[in-house]
Order: sequence, then C-alpha cells, then structure tokens
Amino acid sequence: MTTTESLPSDIYAIADVHGRADLLEVMLGYIAAASSDHQSKPVVIFLGDLIDRGPYSPKVLDQVCSTLDLYPGSRLILGNHDFYLRELLRGALTHEDAVNWMDWGGVATVSAYSNRPVPDFENIAADIRRVFPHHVDLLENALTFKEIGRFCFVHAGIRPGVQLANQSEYDLRWIRAGFLDHMDAFGHVVLHGHTITKSLRPEVYSNRIALDTGAYRTGRLSAAVIRRDELSHFVCTELTETGAIQVGEWRPD
Repeated sequence: MTTTESLPSDIYAIADVHGRADLLEVMLGYIAAASSDHQSKPVVIFLGDLIDRGPYSPKVLDQVCSTLDLYPGSRLILGNHDFYLRELLRGALTHEDAVNWMDWGGVATVSAYSNRPVPDFENIAADIRRVFPHHVDLLENALTFKEIGRFCFVHAGIRPGVQLANQSEYDLRWIRAGFLDHMDAFGHVVLHGHTITKSLRPEVYSNRIALDTGAYRTGRLSAAVIRRDELSHFVCTELTETGAIQVGEWRPD
C-alpha cells in the first residue's frame, strides 16, 4: 500500500519543453533551491516532448539526463515528438513518420544535432549516437506512464474505460478526443501535456491536470508540484518583455 509517508516529499511534473532549454534551466534552478530549503530530494517527472520547435533540443536532453541522475526516482515519459527521435536512432523511422516529424518541428532538432542535410537521416542518426550516447540511453529507458500515489503521469492522456496496463502506447502519446472531453473520474488524477491549454496556464479539472502551456511559442514553461499526494501549486518560468526569465509560483482560484 502506498501511504503519504512513503511518497517523495515533492514531485514536479514538467510538460512539453520543446527545445526551450532557457526556460527549463530556470525551472531546474527553482527546484534545486526549493529542495535545498526543504532539505529534501524531489522527484522530477518529465511528461515528454522535450524536443522540436524550440532551438535547444540537445541541451534539453542534457538537462534531463543530469536531472534524472541528480534526483533518484525521476523519470522521462516518452512524448510523441521524442518517439520520432528514438525511432530515428533505432534506424526504424518510417518515411511517413519522417515527413510528419519534419513538418511538426523536427527540422529544428536534427539541425541542432548535425550539419548534415535533413534528408540524410542515416548519417544524422550515426552522428547523434556517436556524440550523444547518453541521449540514446535516455530515450530507450523512457516510460509510457508512471503511477505515484493517486496520480498518473502521462504525455497525452489515457483511454477511458481501459486499465493502465492495457492502454495502447499510441493513445498514451497521442490521444485527445475521448480523453479531453471525458468528464467522469479515471482511476487516477491524470497529469498530462501534449495539448496546449486554452488559457495558456495550467488547468485543473476534476479528473486531470493539463500542463502544456506552449513553451515554444508562449515563453511559458509550467510544472505541477505534488506534495503529500495532493496538488500543492504550480511553478511557471516565463520570458519577459525585456528578455529576462522570471519564475513564480501560481495557485489556481
């Protein structure tokens, strides 16, 4: 049985970084300072889509690798964008997936990793495997979901009426319809990203918490803080008009 006493002191769920290493750096600095103040080691769960669209995807993966090493129990949930990079590195990227990936922001990622022309995927993958073997390991060890206490951490969502163990990996990484419009309780409170919130702020529903605040285009990266098996607050790092990045705690009304 999981009790509140056996849970990590603080769990941070961070969604959809999409290459914004600048915003993530400030977020991780906040987490380090908060854990020092509380004399505790948090667990950090990245909800996927580390890469694409933003300019610093390789640096984001470096930051995530370091975070998982620093805070035991921390994990990466594989997002649909991360899936494409993993398939590239496995030599399993299909032509259809490659076309979709490049259309959906993959050009920024492969260009950040390699100077080779974008269609040269075989050699781009070889470059990444040679220079960034820790990124290969990170993606290969990523999860599709994580349960902690009464919360389920996932990239996109879950299919209502299907046990977690029986969920399809496709749904966990891609679902929108059938999940976002589901009003009844799930077996857990679901923390997810994947779909940018209408408010561009974290949004709390009776059965889920939506954390994708569109960092790559809004300049706002968000995290939920779970403390003693309850939502405590949110942390947002934001790019200001002067180009500085500010961090603040936020609690919904």
